[in-house]
Amino acid sequence: MERVLIMFFLAVGLNLSHNLSAATAIGMISLEKVYNGYWRTDVENKKLKTKQEEALDRIKKLDESLRKEGTVLGNMIKAMQDPRLAAAERSKRQQQVQTKQKELQQMQDAIQGFRERTRKDLELDMRKQREQIMEEIQQIVSNEAKKRKLNLVLDAAARSASIAPIVIFTDGENDLTEEVLRQLNLSDPKKGSGANKDK
Repeated sequence: MERVLIMFFLAVGLNLSHNLSAATAIGMISLEKVYNGYWRTDVENKKLKTKQEEALDRIKKLDESLRKEGTVLGNMIKAMQDPRLAAAERSKRQQQVQTKQKELQQMQDAIQGFRERTRKDLELDMRKQREQIMEEIQQIVSNEAKKRKLNLVLDAAARSASIAPIVIFTDGENDLTEEVLRQLNLSDPKKGSGANKDK
């Protein structure tokens, strides 16, 4: 009787495993390869780089102006300390130094504010760009998965919180990477064809 029960549970287990396997069709994709290989990613990255370079150039010029004004202040302080100055003149120059110090502090605060705003703007632009591109990729993946009757698509390069790979093994079957890339790059104005974009 015990042997019959064992055989029964083995048969049920094998049947259940077969049903689960048949019910869940899994596809794979290298999301990093698709993202980096999409022509729009390169275009948007160049736009961001241009914005960053323009902002850095602006900050460089502002810093240079601040240094020049700092030199002026230093000369004013040195002149104020001239022992030959009359008391009235010394008092006048002291007020001028104080005014210049306030101006420099305002300039420094303005530059720091510009740095912070620029950093936040660039981060926002980068996040929007990535979200838009990912939406386009997800739409193509979704359409291709439905066409192939896949229930789930996993990123082959994904990592867990502990940096361990989520996908331990794949035989390459139902890999959507190249097909998704091909469809995305059909709109590449530089190519005008469905050829894959070289990395």
